[in-house]
Amino acid sequence: MEASGTGLKDVLDQIQLRKKRLQALVDIAEKSILSDENGKKPPAEVGSSFPMTYVWIALAWIIGGMIILYYIRVQYGGTIGGVSGLSMGLYSILALGFALMGVFYYLSRNKKVETFDLGEREKAAKKLIKEFYTPLENALENDDLEGLLSLADRLLEDPLLASAVEVTREGDPKVAAYALYLYVSYRRGKVPIEEVTTSLETVDNKPLRLLLETLLGEDKT
Repeated sequence: MEASGTGLKDVLDQIQLRKKRLQALVDIAEKSILSDENGKKPPAEVGSSFPMTYVWIALAWIIGGMIILYYIRVQYGGTIGGVSGLSMGLYSILALGFALMGVFYYLSRNKKVETFDLGEREKAAKKLIKEFYTPLENALENDDLEGLLSLADRLLEDPLLASAVEVTREGDPKVAAYALYLYVSYRRGKVPIEEVTTSLETVDNKPLRLLLETLLGEDKT
């Protein structure tokens, strides 16, 4: 039993798309690294010139002041010396300002982490192109079932390859390995089509999901 030619072409086209997407990630990362090496400085880290600890202390102090003023207004009819109303407004503005500083700090820090991870994603993308999608493409083109089984074994046994799948968001490596085992097992007549059908929803890698779908088309013919 072989997968239908039309369906297999869709799978191979999808693999090419995934490889191009990963290569684009590699190119972006390399340009970013090259820019840094050419002397472009990264954005200054928020909080380096004004320690964020002071921001949180000031914010806590301001909120505490607002609570005290609110208590005074409740206990003493709204004002003491006619200024508590003005003070509440001022405290509110200050509290909002310091809170926004804190939010901006965390957003900027998260952006910095994403930039740092770009180098890791570049390495993962290169590994995935070379050690997953290219062998997968070759095995499918040559109808090499043993090659598919070997690739499934690697997904489970090679932690670096499995990590590369996750870092590049190409799915769950364990589920990908299962999809390959299932495809080969069905082709060899060891599992019923119902098992393929019920497993489709769990496969989160698009090329492999399309690969299993070629078996459904074959079953209908």
